[in-house]
Amino acid sequence: MMKLRQMVAAAVVLAGCCASALAQGANQAPPNYGCKGVEYQQFKFWLGEWDDSATAGGMSAGQSKIELLAAGCIIFENWKSTNGGSGHSINVYDQADGKWHQTWVDATGDQVHYTGTWTGSKLEMRADDISTPQKQSVVVTMTFEPLANGTVRQSGTQSVDGGTAFQPSFDLIYTKKK
Repeated sequence: MMKLRQMVAAAVVLAGCCASALAQGANQAPPNYGCKGVEYQQFKFWLGEWDDSATAGGMSAGQSKIELLAAGCIIFENWKSTNGGSGHSINVYDQADGKWHQTWVDATGDQVHYTGTWTGSKLEMRADDISTPQKQSVVVTMTFEPLANGTVRQSGTQSVDGGTAFQPSFDLIYTKKK
């Protein structure tokens, strides 16, 4: 009986210590709160409201609103195409692997998970995907490039042969709304 009382007393003391430590920790921001590192700033050129047009011919492709969320850790895209489609992306820098990640989801239910890094002045991303609705394995790429005139070029390619040969899939210019 004495041993049981000692175990219960030890459990009460331990629970009190843990509750106290948790309460103190709840008042403190996590070590990287706000994602203020240099890497987190790399993609902020894309923030704002944009008119999107095809580079060939300049025809309107849609509109985008790019916002900073979660204390600067998430870049969120809200895209609407001129033909009625829509989609969203969540973009984050992961300090664990040193890469940018984008999860894209559109109004067809399609989702793509891109991973990429900066190469020179461009963010280059790549994903292994299953195309919708064909259900064919594809490798897709996407590049974001801030241009000197304040626009952003976003282009993509796809490969149906495992990444040996790529064909252009889109090429857009983002122009900031005034």
